[in-house]
Amino acid sequence: MNYYLRHPYARFVAAAIGIDLLVFGLAALGTWALSRPPWAPAAFALGSAVGALTCVAASAISQAYTPETLSSWHQTVRALLKSMGIDFALALILLAALHPAPALTETLASVGLLYFTLLLAARFGFRSVASLRKPGRRVLILGGSDLAISIAEFITSRPQAGIELVGFLCDDFLPDGIAGYPVLGPVHQLEKVLDVTGVDTIVVALKQRDDAFPADELIQAKLRGLQVESGVAFYERLTGRLHLRDLRQSYLIFSDGFRTSPLAERVRRAFEVAMAALALVVVAPVLAVCAVAIRLDSKGPVFYRQARVGKDGRIIRVLKLRTMRVDAEAGSGAKFACQDDPRVTRVGRILRMTRLDEVPQYWNVLKGDMGVVGPRPERPEFMDILASRYPLVRLRLAHKPGVTGWAQVRYGYVGDIEEWETKLGLDLYYMKHRSLLFDLVIILQTVKTVLLFRGI
Repeated sequence: MNYYLRHPYARFVAAAIGIDLLVFGLAALGTWALSRPPWAPAAFALGSAVGALTCVAASAISQAYTPETLSSWHQTVRALLKSMGIDFALALILLAALHPAPALTETLASVGLLYFTLLLAARFGFRSVASLRKPGRRVLILGGSDLAISIAEFITSRPQAGIELVGFLCDDFLPDGIAGYPVLGPVHQLEKVLDVTGVDTIVVALKQRDDAFPADELIQAKLRGLQVESGVAFYERLTGRLHLRDLRQSYLIFSDGFRTSPLAERVRRAFEVAMAALALVVVAPVLAVCAVAIRLDSKGPVFYRQARVGKDGRIIRVLKLRTMRVDAEAGSGAKFACQDDPRVTRVGRILRMTRLDEVPQYWNVLKGDMGVVGPRPERPEFMDILASRYPLVRLRLAHKPGVTGWAQVRYGYVGDIEEWETKLGLDLYYMKHRSLLFDLVIILQTVKTVLLFRGI
């Protein structure tokens, strides 16, 4: 959740969601005043609240609240049309299931028409105001480390985040700058550079904290009202993952996070059991169709069990729908799955796009081997290789692995050991900020991935 709450566009996203809820409330009030539906006010208010949350969820699934969408009127209209289609489909399902009186149909149509008419007008007004007050932050980076370059690449690749890179201060710089980015001078000229650049944020990403560290100048900058941040913390907050290169274990030890409580774990376990049982019951007919499709598409079993490493290094056997050929590893042995993997069957590709192949793992959740959300369990054949390259990988074993996770919704499949650096950074970020609310956000992101066929 920290990634969402402290993102530069967080207040704009919150404002957009608030506007959508307000507009739905106005549409419901308008419908009540004009047509007086035959229900008690309390029942109508409850139904309106459910409808408002449903419309906001549909907008979120349609990516109406992303910085890219909020900064583009064309993308805003397209996202709202998608959400309108989702809401219309849900309304048809509701009407077909309830066989209601004409009054409900008329009420839904009236609220929907008013809502989307007012919403387009409200979003147009919101964009006009927001475009005048885009979150502008001018950032100066101290140091020329890999971390400093990664921060610069993130800032310049996402102009919609509202952050402007002013440049670097670095003692060992080349005339052409660092990785193509401007260097304004050595570190000891910090105060002089601040006077002429209008910087409001200083990110400290020096290779070493030695005598060249400008402690006095940074303190004076803070006293002047400037924001001074650690490069590691700044990168973590903006990207939603930890930067592992040269990461000191002291940062993990002394920073906030990685905390849990017995009560929180019991609440999480109760939630996971309820969700797993409900998912298996609801999706059972779909699994039956998938089983028939797998059987017709390729030879081999419908389900398969695979050894994975669970909590505290214990070997568990996860249950999945088969998505690859039976002889997928006959000649190569164990290897990472990847995007457009040639070993995946035709039906398997669809199952992976929708993540339906993962649904049987809810049985592992009921057994207690896995959680709903957590780092994905890795195969034992890869753990020693990964641990030799990334020693922090064994921290992932502190909690149960999950059916879905932060790395899955943000990055997807990992094709080789090099990509594991990004995945591990995402997993450690999740473990650092782990909470039930964060789990719910990840679950909603997973639902969006399934509905939009973005599993691969």
